[in-house]
Amino acid sequence: MSKIYIGIDFGACNIKAAQVPENGKPKDIKLNKNQVDGNFIPNVILYDKVKDKIERKVGKGARNSVDFENKIWQIKPKLSKKDWRKFIKSLEREVTAVEAVENIFAWLWQTITEKFSKNEDFDVTITAPVSFSEVQKNSIKQAALRAGVPVNTIITEPFAAMFSIEDFFDADEQTILIFDFGGSTLDLSLFRIEIDGDEMNFTEIAAAGLKFGGLDIDKAIFENIINVKYAADVQEILDSGTPKIEILNTIEIIKENIFIEDEDSAKDFLNDKRGNLHEFELTRAEIISILEKIKIKERIIALLDELLDDAEIDKGEVTAVKPFGGTSIIGYFMEMLTDYFGAEIFDFEDFDFEPEEIYMGVARGAAKYRYTLEKENSGVTIQNVIPYSIGLAQNEIFTRYIKRNEISGFTTPLKPLLISELDKNNWRVAVYQSFSNEFELPLENEDVIYIGDVELDKNLYGVKDAILFNLKTDGAGQIVMKFFELQADSDAPKLIEEKIVKVG
Repeated sequence: MSKIYIGIDFGACNIKAAQVPENGKPKDIKLNKNQVDGNFIPNVILYDKVKDKIERKVGKGARNSVDFENKIWQIKPKLSKKDWRKFIKSLEREVTAVEAVENIFAWLWQTITEKFSKNEDFDVTITAPVSFSEVQKNSIKQAALRAGVPVNTIITEPFAAMFSIEDFFDADEQTILIFDFGGSTLDLSLFRIEIDGDEMNFTEIAAAGLKFGGLDIDKAIFENIINVKYAADVQEILDSGTPKIEILNTIEIIKENIFIEDEDSAKDFLNDKRGNLHEFELTRAEIISILEKIKIKERIIALLDELLDDAEIDKGEVTAVKPFGGTSIIGYFMEMLTDYFGAEIFDFEDFDFEPEEIYMGVARGAAKYRYTLEKENSGVTIQNVIPYSIGLAQNEIFTRYIKRNEISGFTTPLKPLLISELDKNNWRVAVYQSFSNEFELPLENEDVIYIGDVELDKNLYGVKDAILFNLKTDGAGQIVMKFFELQADSDAPKLIEEKIVKVG
């Protein structure tokens, strides 16, 4: 039985998949049956009722369907919304975001596995944005597992993208920025590659994320240009029962045509639910004007500054910049990177734009990551960071114990935990994460996100005031907590319990 490493990039707009067989050579998995189309598919599901049977269709056909009542699109951002659901007419019930993700993965896994023999041993890695909480990552993983996908791990998108860059495996020591700008997020990761004889160390030294992507740019274009320039068309489309998302999809196509084909303007057509045809046109100058208006450049530069500050390095120490993701192809952002780092590090005018590498790099890298990690005698060690801080809820305040961008596997020193702050009935300890690096924040702060909790056996503890604890990250999204008590006859505290935080 041969082993196949599969990488799945479950994007907000598109789904991509790649494989690395035992020979180590990455290969894209074509998810489209139409040979003319690209390898990836739109992340859209349609619950199509054919006679008395429901057919779950995913991809381009689902996206192009005018059966708006029975399809779900842009499901990935909806995972961040508490208890999102939609009534699906063909099913005569509501579908949650997690259920839709599970249905998409079931279709996806059937499509992937039919391309292989039945004797393959699959090892699957799925990617997620840096700004996804552990609960969101766990939701994706559990949905995929229920759909039959043998998921080994979930890693961040820029961390995965790094492993798609083949020439860096033979490179000298470098510090590399991965700039992954997709449909719903901007994800940054800084890598340090160190060479020690035949050994190569890949260390992620910092990561940061921004919940802003191509979909947000499309919304800004709609609000500031399309809804003004084509007000009558927009109203007619919406009055027909066609949802606004269809106009946003049209904007996305026009935007990509302008920047991929390097045109000054582009147009596309939209059929509303009544069958009327509407034409929309945008220019490059109009899109750039919107980017200036929403000040996204300033937000990205602030994030880059924050990333470098967390890594404790100067931008002059970065030796290479590698862009990924569909939104990164917009020249406005490429020029921004050149201005920020300098043309000797990244020159947008000399940038060799390869669409397949830009779009497929995350999926390819996810597959190659697991292959590299497991390959015998590879001489490669890999270390990543946790791009968020971890702490406990104490008196309705998030108290940080592990700082953001700490190396995975870090263990805190022993700290006291007041018994008075535990729930008296079940001795429950609630664990939170934050994408801020503040030491203390109110629990209701939007940066503070509940991860999970552990319940202690209070019958095991003899003290009445405080117990000792430490936290440890294991590099696989789990958090381990150990609880101790000081002993009268010993200077060393006694381990009482060890718990894994129950995510979600």
